[in-house]
Amino acid sequence: MDGQLDGGGQALGFAADVDLDGFPHGPATPALHQPVLALTQAVTPATDPRYLPRLTEALAADTATSYRLTVPGAAHLTFTDAPLYLPPLPSVTGTLGRTGSPRMLAETTLAFLDAVLRQAPGDPAAVLAPHGSLTVHRPDGS
Repeated sequence: MDGQLDGGGQALGFAADVDLDGFPHGPATPALHQPVLALTQAVTPATDPRYLPRLTEALAADTATSYRLTVPGAAHLTFTDAPLYLPPLPSVTGTLGRTGSPRMLAETTLAFLDAVLRQAPGDPAAVLAPHGSLTVHRPDGS
């Protein structure tokens, strides 16, 4: 079941998803039906070769517009609170710094959620693009 139950026992779905450098497990179908923001680190030779194709497949199958933002200087733990308390090890926490990582995460997540949940004026892609390399997956394939 996706989400939680309302007071009448009906399933409530999620209105939007944010994927923090996660590997999509399971089949790409049934497709997601809500906007997704996937924040990722740059793909390197050490990255699981299945990661990017699986993520791309999942986002392309979505029936809502979705976004993949590859954040320069990010490492897997950039998308956690680890940069706040771990030693600055670029291979582990990235190169955005102790405050840069949480600031980037907050700015991108807030911009995305404002756009898709509050229907804030403007294009989410325009707000997200300055933070990295942006790929937009639209349901019509454009």
